[in-house]
Amino acid sequence: MKAIAKLTWNSLKLSWRTPIAFFFVIVFPLGFFFLYAGIFAHGNPHAVAALFGPVLTLMALTNGLFGNGATTVMMRERGMLRPYHLTPLTAQQWILSRMLSNYVVALFVGAIMLVLACVLYHMPLTTSILDLWVVYTIGGLSIASVGMVVASVMNNMQESQIVFQLLFIVFLFFSGASIQFQSLPVFIQGLGRFLPPTLMVLSFNALLLKGASLASIWPELAGLVVTGVLSFVIGSVLFRWEKEDRASRRDRLIALLAFIPMIVIGIWLNWMLG
Repeated sequence: MKAIAKLTWNSLKLSWRTPIAFFFVIVFPLGFFFLYAGIFAHGNPHAVAALFGPVLTLMALTNGLFGNGATTVMMRERGMLRPYHLTPLTAQQWILSRMLSNYVVALFVGAIMLVLACVLYHMPLTTSILDLWVVYTIGGLSIASVGMVVASVMNNMQESQIVFQLLFIVFLFFSGASIQFQSLPVFIQGLGRFLPPTLMVLSFNALLLKGASLASIWPELAGLVVTGVLSFVIGSVLFRWEKEDRASRRDRLIALLAFIPMIVIGIWLNWMLG
C-alpha cells in the first residue's frame, strides 16, 4: 500500500505541474460543464440536473480511456515504464496508482462542478452527495479498468489512438453522455445498455431526476463493479512494461473476457425493460 500511495502522489504532482495535463484534467472538463449547463440546458435548473450525470460520465470517459489507457501506451512506447519495471513494483500496483491519481483529480473537478451547478445554476439536488460519489467512484474506476485492458493489448501509439477514439465515439453517442438516453432510438438504447458509460448515465439520472436510492439501481452498480474488477484483473495479467514485448492473438482473445459482464448485464437490462 505504501508503494501505491507514493506512486499515486507522484502522479498527482506531475498532473499539476504539466500544462497540457492541467488543461485536459481541469480546464477541459469544466469547459464541457459550462457547455452543457449554459448552452444545452440554457441555465434551466432541471435541465442542468438532467445533463449533470452525462457531464460526469463524459469526464470519466476521457480520464479512463485517454488519461489512463492511451497515456499508458504512450509511456510504454517512450520507455518511461522501464525504470518502474526494474523495481520490485508489480503491474497491479502501477495500474492501481495510475487509476487512483486520475480518479482523485476527477473527483476534485467533479466537486467543483457540483458546487457550480447548485450555486450558479440552482440545480435541485434530490439525492445525497454520498450517493453521487459512490456512483462516480464505481463507474469511473470501471471505465478506467476497461481502458487499461485495451492499453495492455495495443502494440503501438498509432494502433491505440484508432481503437481508443473508436471506443470513445461509441461510448459517447450510445450511452446518453452526449444525447439524452431517452431521446435515442429504441434500437440504440438496447445496444447502449451493454456499455459501462450507459450504466453510469442511467444511475446518475435515477439519483438526480427521480431521487432514487442506491438500492434501486443495484443492477447497474453490480454490472459496473463486475466489469471493473474483471477488467482490472485481465489488464494486470496482460500488462506489458516494454514496447518490444508484443501482444499476441491469445492475449487479445483473453482481453475479450472483459466484455462478458457487459454482455450479461446488457441482456438482463434489456429483458427487464422489455
